[in-house]
Amino acid sequence: MKIIFYSLLITATVLLIFSSCIKNENPIILLDENNNGFETKEVAEVFATKCATAGCHAGSSPSSGLALKTHSEVLQGSSNRSGGTVQNYGGDVVIPFRLDESLLYQFISDNVAPIAPHDALNLTQDQKSTIQQWIEDGAKDNNGKIPFSNPSYRVFVCNQASDKVSVIDGDSKVVSAIIDVDFLQLMDSPHYVEAEGGFIYVTLISAGKLLKISTSDYSTVGEVSGIIKAGMITISPDETKAYISRSATSLPNEFGSIVVVDITNMTLIKDITLPYPTGGVPHGIALTPDGLKLYVANLTLDRISIIDAINDEYVDDIVLPPGTEPMQTSISPDGKYLYISARGTNMLLVIDTETESVIAEVALPPGPMHIAISSDGNKIYVPSMMGNVVNVISKNGSSWSKINEISHDGFNLLHGAELTHDDKYLYVSSRNTNGFFKPHFSVNGEGPPGTIGIIDTETGEVVKLIEIEEFGSAITIED
Repeated sequence: MKIIFYSLLITATVLLIFSSCIKNENPIILLDENNNGFETKEVAEVFATKCATAGCHAGSSPSSGLALKTHSEVLQGSSNRSGGTVQNYGGDVVIPFRLDESLLYQFISDNVAPIAPHDALNLTQDQKSTIQQWIEDGAKDNNGKIPFSNPSYRVFVCNQASDKVSVIDGDSKVVSAIIDVDFLQLMDSPHYVEAEGGFIYVTLISAGKLLKISTSDYSTVGEVSGIIKAGMITISPDETKAYISRSATSLPNEFGSIVVVDITNMTLIKDITLPYPTGGVPHGIALTPDGLKLYVANLTLDRISIIDAINDEYVDDIVLPPGTEPMQTSISPDGKYLYISARGTNMLLVIDTETESVIAEVALPPGPMHIAISSDGNKIYVPSMMGNVVNVISKNGSSWSKINEISHDGFNLLHGAELTHDDKYLYVSSRNTNGFFKPHFSVNGEGPPGTIGIIDTETGEVVKLIEIEEFGSAITIED
């Protein structure tokens, strides 16, 4: 008798667990007087009856760390996705106005793999249309407010293989918007982004453009075309000029140069040609804080070119040992030190800007990339692309030493790095173009997603890893 009783009990329990995330024949609709924060009762009821059920996306331990009962929970996204190659990562499920980028809508449209168990949700066409219209109208709350409208800061990330710029809300730490920068039938390749004065400036390395995009509505308000191989950007302290590195191409008589653009009216001022037969590959560029000098890392010619940024003229070179391959540059807040990531020697080089000589070298894992410096100049962060770690270098007086490596299973082909203005968080991007990071869910027709790691600089802990669009490259954080 006991055996029969326990068998029935186990069977009932299994059926309850299996069915709880999928189907509820007689649901109790739990809505508060504010429709659980949603714009309408109809939207709230879909989430309450189809998603926020026991054993699924509700309770103290919702599936994938994603609760779907209230408006704020839906927009917060998930924090504990599992099932791919990495455990416990997160990401958005709804991006206002963007059905094509909202994972939730891709699920109810059967456009995600694996689709199980969500294929058994049994939404009616009216319910699907309700969610569709809600997202298309901006995913508003019960007060008619569009989410992410007033963040404390935003992070902008180039997605070089998808012709998009991902926008990350600094408070929720999820993707809050997607900016399309697609002009060509083939790839436009957004490579670098810089935020300044209510705008972001984006280079399209394949399309040969510099875009000026308003951060208020993400509209393109200006562009400069004809910048072949438009690369890195730096903006003058008075916010009137942008310098863009333009690498040499295989075209006859096309040499590497630095393009100067008036960013007030988006017109080309000058093309500063570097005095070499081939022009090399000018890549990383850095302006001194006073705006007087521009340093240019010439990747293939093992030298740092110096530009007079008042007259916009080439002055001289700092010649480095053969095989150095200077990749990226950044200058200390006080302007005393120029930092160079050397791809050829896997070093962080420190150059004294007064003597214009190398005064220190710090060994790093293979592929040092972008450089982020704390506001006091005492911490330098450099992701290593091939090492898949973020290197932490400490400056103590006139000496530099590596003090930590930060790793995460979701780091794959690290590229960009940027600190928040209070130095509390470091954002790092991964290209993941080889697809070694595999998400739990993949949208049909899309390539491997890039990732963003968010690091607490006090503890050195990766507090969150989120998916972004394909090929995460440069990062900027608005003032």
